[in-house]
Formats: sequence, C-alpha cells, structure tokens
Amino acid sequence: MSTKRVLAPDSAKLWTIPPGEDFLGALARTLADEVGLRDDPAALSDALIYVPNRRSARVLAMKLFEQGGGKPILPPDIRALGDLETDEPPTGTEEAIAGLGPALSPGRRLGALASMVISYYEARGLPLPPKSAVAAGQELSRLLDQAALSGGIDWSSLPNLVEDTDLAHHWEQSAEFLRIVTEYWPVWLQENGASDPFARRLAVADAIASYWEQSPPTGIVIVAGSTGSTPAGRALMRAVRDLPLGRVIFPGLDQDMPSENWSALPSAPDHPQHALSNTFSELAVRPSEIVPWPISGRSSAADARTRLIHESLAPAGATANWLARLDEISGDQTAESFAVDALSGLSVLTAKSEEEEALFAALMMRETLEHEGLTSALVTPDAGLARRVSNQLRRWGVDVPISGGTPLLRTQAGRLIGLLADWVLDPAAPVPLISLLKHPYVAADADALIHLEKHVLRGPRRWRDLAALAHLSNEHEACHSLVSRMAQLAPLTVLSSASLLKGDVIANALASLAQELSAAADMPWRGDDGAAAARLIETFVEVTSSLPALSLEDARDMLTALADLTTIPDGSSHARLSIWGPLEARLQSADRLILAGLNEGIWPAQPSPDAFLPRKFRTQLGLATPESRLGLAAHDFAQLACAPDVTILYSERRDDAPAVASRWVWRLQTLSQGALGQQGAVRAFALDKARSPEHWASFLTDIPLSPHDTNLIPAPRPPVEARPQRLSVTRINTLQRDPYAIYCEKILDLEPLSLLDEAPDARIRGTAIHAALEWLETALPIEKSPQRLAEEMTSLLRQAGEKEENLISDQALYLKSAQWVIDWYEARQVEIAGPVLLERRGELDFDIAGRSFRLSAVADRIETRPDGKLVIIDFKTGDPPSNKQITAGLEQQMPLQALIAERGGFKGLQARPVGELLYVSVKSKSYERSVMSPSNMDGPDTPSDYAADAEEGLIALLKAFSKAETPYLSAPRPQFRSAYDSGYERLARRDEWGGDITDG
Repeated sequence: MSTKRVLAPDSAKLWTIPPGEDFLGALARTLADEVGLRDDPAALSDALIYVPNRRSARVLAMKLFEQGGGKPILPPDIRALGDLETDEPPTGTEEAIAGLGPALSPGRRLGALASMVISYYEARGLPLPPKSAVAAGQELSRLLDQAALSGGIDWSSLPNLVEDTDLAHHWEQSAEFLRIVTEYWPVWLQENGASDPFARRLAVADAIASYWEQSPPTGIVIVAGSTGSTPAGRALMRAVRDLPLGRVIFPGLDQDMPSENWSALPSAPDHPQHALSNTFSELAVRPSEIVPWPISGRSSAADARTRLIHESLAPAGATANWLARLDEISGDQTAESFAVDALSGLSVLTAKSEEEEALFAALMMRETLEHEGLTSALVTPDAGLARRVSNQLRRWGVDVPISGGTPLLRTQAGRLIGLLADWVLDPAAPVPLISLLKHPYVAADADALIHLEKHVLRGPRRWRDLAALAHLSNEHEACHSLVSRMAQLAPLTVLSSASLLKGDVIANALASLAQELSAAADMPWRGDDGAAAARLIETFVEVTSSLPALSLEDARDMLTALADLTTIPDGSSHARLSIWGPLEARLQSADRLILAGLNEGIWPAQPSPDAFLPRKFRTQLGLATPESRLGLAAHDFAQLACAPDVTILYSERRDDAPAVASRWVWRLQTLSQGALGQQGAVRAFALDKARSPEHWASFLTDIPLSPHDTNLIPAPRPPVEARPQRLSVTRINTLQRDPYAIYCEKILDLEPLSLLDEAPDARIRGTAIHAALEWLETALPIEKSPQRLAEEMTSLLRQAGEKEENLISDQALYLKSAQWVIDWYEARQVEIAGPVLLERRGELDFDIAGRSFRLSAVADRIETRPDGKLVIIDFKTGDPPSNKQITAGLEQQMPLQALIAERGGFKGLQARPVGELLYVSVKSKSYERSVMSPSNMDGPDTPSDYAADAEEGLIALLKAFSKAETPYLSAPRPQFRSAYDSGYERLARRDEWGGDITDG
C-alpha cells in the first residue's frame, strides 16, 4: 500500500486515479482516512469539491457518508463543474461575479438567432419559413457552443481565410452567413445585457480564480474526475492547483504511454488521452508530473488490463510496432501470460441482432440478482437498446429505470402536449382525436369512448369537421355530448381563427386546452414531467417571441423538436442494477459492467458534418475538430473497459442492415491476437458457459416439442346444428376458398374491425359507383350527361370517405368512365324489352342432408331481352373474374345468380331462362365481358349450363360441410386464395405454419 499522503502540506497538487477503479470510492476513502472522518464528522465540512456532474456529486456524498461509518456527517460543499454559471458562487466570491450579466436561456438564445437568420434572408429577398430559421438557429447555437468550448476563437480572421483559399462559392456564402455569430451576435448580447451560457461559465471560473488569488481559501478545494475539456474547467484547475490545500485529480491517465506517443496526441483528437494532453499543455505540466493516487490492494491483473486497453487505443502511427510494444508492456511476463492476465474478467459477445443483444444484456443483469449483494450496470449510448433491456427485465418483474431519463414526449404530461399539437392540425381526424381522448389525463366518458372508436371513427372518414362528426354520433347520447364538447372548446376556436398565429397565442391555447381537457386544471403540470412540460411551453414562447406568425404545422414541428431535447429523470432506482449512458457512467462503478451497442457508428458515433465550415477553416480558426468528441468517448470506453468484470456486446446487424464492431473492439481483438493467436484470443474473450447468456437464451427460444399434438393449423369442427343454414352467393365463393373465414364470421360471429381513418377499399368504392349507376337509371333525361354522372360519382365517393386529394386527381378518370357508361347505357336501350331490375334480391332453398339451406343473392342489374331471356349484369370497379376461373368452379357468383333466376327466386321476376351473364367493369378503361367457356377448355356453353354445373357443385360443397367431421380449414388450397385478406388470417396464425405461401 502506498504511504503517500494526498493532503500533506508538501504533497503533490496533481493526481490521477487509474481506470477501472471505483473513482469516487477511492476519492472518498482517502479523504476520509486523511482527515479522520470517522472520529470527526465535521472534518470535511469546510471542503469544496468540484466533480463533472450532479450525478457524481450525489454519489460522492453517499460514498463519504459510508466512509463516516454510517453516522451522520457534515458533508463538504460538492458542486458540478457544468453548473458554474447557475450555482451559487463559492463563499466569498459573490462580489467577484456580481457584475456578470445573467446567463441567457437556451430558448431566448435560439429565438434571437432564428430572428437574425430570417433578417439575413429577407435582406436578400429570400423569405424563410420560421421552422427553417429555427433549424438554422440551432446549428448556429452549436457553433457558438463549440467556439466557447474551444476557447479564444478570433472570428475576425474568417473573411481572410475565405479570400486566401480556392474553395467553392458555397463556403464564401457560409462565411457571409456566419457574420450572424461573428458580428451581430456580440452586439445583440451587449445591447440586451446578457451573457452567452458558456462564456458566462468561463467568466465565473475566471472571477473565482481571481478572487482566490487575492484571498485563497484555507480549506480543502478539489477538482476531481474532469479531463479539463472545457476552458472553464481548465481555468478552475489552474486556480485550485495554486491553493494551499488545492488538489486536481484526473481520471484514467495513461502513465505507461511513451513520450513519442504523447507528442503525437495534438494531431490525434480521437485518442482517449487527447483532452488530458491539451489540459496538461494549458497547465504547463508534463504527464510524468502527475502522481498516482494511493490505492490499496490493486492487483497485477488490473494493471495488465489497463496497459492492454491503453495500448489498444494507441495513436494510429504507433500501431506498426505493436508486437514490440506487447513485449515492453508485458514487463517480466511473456506476452502470452500478460494477455491472459489482462483479459481475465473481460469478455466479448456478439449478438445476431439488436433484439438478441438486448436479451443477452437483460439475462446477464437478471442473473446478477442470483448472487447476494452483487451489482451490475449496463452502459450504452443507444437509448433504444437501453429501453429494450429495461423492457426485457420487466418480464421477470425487475424494474430498472434508464438513468439518462425518459424523453419528455414519452411521459404523460409531455405526451399530452404532443397529442394536442397533433390534434389541433385537424381536430376531426380519427387517430389524433381518439389518441387524445384516451390519454389518462383527459376526462372522457368510457362508454362514449368505446362507441366513438368502434362504431364511428373506424373505416373511411365520412366527415370534415367536429360538427359533422357530432351529427354522425347522434344515436349515442354520451358520444354525441363528448364530440360536441370538443367542438366547442374556446382555445380551439382561437387556433382555427387564422392560418398564421404568433407563438405565444399558440402556446397559451395549447396550455388552456391541456387544462380544460384534464380531470383537474393543474393535472398537466404536476410532477417532474408536468414541470418540464410547463418549461417546454415557456421555451416555445421564448423561441417564437422574436419570430413572425407561425402555421400550426410549423408550431407542432418546432414544439416537437424542442421537446426532443428534454429528458425527465426517473426518481426511482434499482438497488443493485443500473442502466447508464456513457455520460452517466463517468466515475460510476459496479461489480459487473456490460458495455453494449459497441458497433461502429453507435459507440463511437460518427462525428456530425459541419454545415458552415470546412475542416481546414475550423483548424485555422482554432475550433475543435468533430473528432475531439471521439476522443472523449474513447476515454469513457477505456475507463469502463478496465473494470474487473466487463462484458462487451455488439450486434452483427442493426436497423436490419449489416453492422461491424466498434473500432475499439477491433483494435483490442487485433492486439490480443498478436499475443495469443487467433484461436487463443477467441478463447480468452469467451464467457464461461455458466455465465453465457447465449446458453440461457436457448432455453427461452428452443421450446421442446410436446408429446401431444403440436399442429398449429386450425381445423375447427363445430357441431352440425351450429353450421350456417344460409349464405350469399359471394360467401359460397369464400366457403370454397377459405372455409375458416366462414367459420369465424357465421359461427363465431366475429367481424373484423376496420382501421381508423381507413382508405376506402374496392368494396366501398364499388358501392358508391353502384349507387351512381342507380341514380342514372332514375335520373331525368336532361341529367343523363357524362358531366352530371361524374359529379354524382364524386359526391357519392366523397360521402363514402374517399380522400379529397384523390377525388381531385382522379376527376378526369371519373369523367372518362362516365362518358363510357353513358354511351354503354344508351346502346343497351335497344336490347331491352321489359323493365330493368336494379339491386334485386333473390333466394333459393335447398334440402341438404335433411336440413334446409337458403342461398341468397343481390343482382346489380337484370334486363329482359326481346327473346324473353334474361341478362344478369354485375358491375365491377376492378377486373372481374376470368372466364377460366368461372369455368373451373372457383367463382360461382354469376352462375348461381343464373340458377336463382331460372328457378324464379328473384322477387317480382318469374322463372325464365338466362340468355347472358355480363360483367361491366367501370374504371379508367371500362369494358364489358360475357361469361363463356374459354376456347381452350371443355366447359358449359350457355348460362343455363353454367347454372346447372353451379348447382351440382353447390350441393356437393354443402353436403360436405353438413358432416360433423368436415373441418373449416384456413385457405386449404393456397394457390386459390383470394387476393384480398379475409381479415381472419392472423386469427388462423398463418404466419406460424403457412411457410412461404403466395396468393393464388
């Protein structure tokens, strides 16, 4: 154990805690030991400690409490470096920072920048929509943040850079556009007496440093866990280093890196030590001057892991001599034994997909609970993967919240605001309306909701506004009352009063709607998510205050974009399991770590392209390159990968496309193969079978076959008395093709529900066209024109729910169809010798195995020819069945109608022979076709022959299904299935047993 005392008067000021250690635990343990915290609970009460974020501040306070022996202590003042500009200043420094302007809120800054963007384009005669201006403002905000983090950017040199280069005209325009941040923005800040957040943070740090220089605090002051990646952080480090009891403790310094590698780091921004290298340059210290923190009991295997991980992330130029470096970092060991030690406790696991990756992680976390007191943490930057793992754990009743928080729009309050923003765009739209009414906060009668969704909103939309929808709901009092109430909401009237509205008007109306619709007026604003929703509304007002009036669609998009930037921390936590993002995981520890999502493009993420500046300009201006974030991410990975028990997870496929392992994993595997060989490295990275989630997952997916019948193909055999005793001619076709559909429909009395806001299908369009043809039959002669018929078609299709845009785009087709129908209609008149029957119902009874069966039909049109024979006409809006299908007995609608007609089954029509069965297709290219046997087939020749064959086939079919042993199978002959889903295929679970069956 090291005997160095951290707080001794002559002790070093700069320290480092190696990666893989419990950073905050080691810090708390050493401080407690040196000040005697167990004996004096107030020993650290005068100390001031800065850590990277609030989470690490909370954890450090807990660790110090544990070191105090579980007794109450007076904790030190623990602050987050990221809150320098918002926290109360340290004692004694209040006056030093009193003269600084208030920090500008993100919403006000974004609104001001967006307003400048609009002015820029207006000055050039190019009007810009507010939504686009806000998007450009967000990019400018990022650039300002990057400039503040890079420190000391001299924007005045930018025009000269453009003039001195031979780059594209695009970059010249970008330089001109960037005058917004180089010239206009500083002036705006000065005129409004405001400070940019990052600039104020640096000013606060400089003010604190200046005050401490004159009046240094006598107590302990520590900056711990920061790499110094921000100017404010480095300024504070300089000030703390010069204090009597000031200490700076860096995380994860590579103390074995050769000096030549350190000299290469300024040009290697993606290296994990890059940020530390910059910090050391700012502090004018060498890496060798940083002292290792006193750690007791650190194993040689831990040191080996640290050296291997750091070497695997060496600068690209240093990898050519990796084999020689392996010998150097192995010390007295052979390279092989060193690698075995280093990889002890480190595993790499490959999943086939993101779903399997989530399952593996969840299984490993769940297995941790089988060991008393053991803790486990999943670390991943992939929020979707984190949610999958959290959901998987709920399968076993284990609730592990995601530490990064829940996106605002996924919370109850945020979702309400999002639903309202969608709903006001079209208040009568079925999906937004029912989604809003079903929100838990919204007060709505349950019976009214059921009726509205099931009986009014499903199917094609047949109404334009809420008033028309309320009229359609008249038959149900509670439903009518609910819709009428929605139509009469005063804030909705405000929003519909103009096409463009100011942002504060929209925000106030949305807030009022949230309150009026909720069971209690304050319900939308309760709890953390309610407070965040209120802040979202306030931020929206701030952003839009400087902007022109907005459309509701632009306002919705802007509100959604702002909400995406907000997450709500979950107040709960699991005692032993955690799910962290890389930022939340900094300085944290657990007995077992699972590093998941380690695919290239995910971890590390690809640097986003710069919309304004080429890389050459960024370098010359002193802006940090996009790769610098890769370096910070690599440092996070190195810290985590050095923990004693680590499993690395990545997937072979992501987003249904091939994926590759992260560069860090690839480098680690390559270096390990240099010491162990390919097979040796595979064995070293493999998990023991006792801890392998692949092995456990097989018990969840490989279900053993039951000794009983496991056939999933449904074959219901209802009793004879339950079988249908009447069917229409169209359902006879279904009985042939898909008996299971008849079983569901007629025996189980199951009816498929239409979709919400469903587009009209062929059946609904056909009904509307049939109605138009009926109108033509009874219209006055003066009305029988193509234009008038096309208008009637359009009107009836609109009533049936056809989309307005389709009606407009297809108007020429309707007119063309109407012209053909008028011509066809006039030509038919000379062939008709009697009254024309429209939509005439017919029935015919049969005795099947001692039970009565009734066949029914509705004929679209029946004519009588001069020879006394009937012509049965069926109108189609698509292509009718082929003659081959009819001759083969697959389509029996028309032959069975002929059978009913020849037996006198149609009401008001005496029995007589049928002379023709005629299909009339009314569509873009209309035509008529008689039913006859194809020339290449032996079959019936006349409609009467078709009717006789149809009767024979019908009786045989009905007799078969009159037997109790005949099952109602699901599409037993797949090649003859209808092109349209019957609605019962999912109930039959065809996807589980149907294989690669295609429609016939």
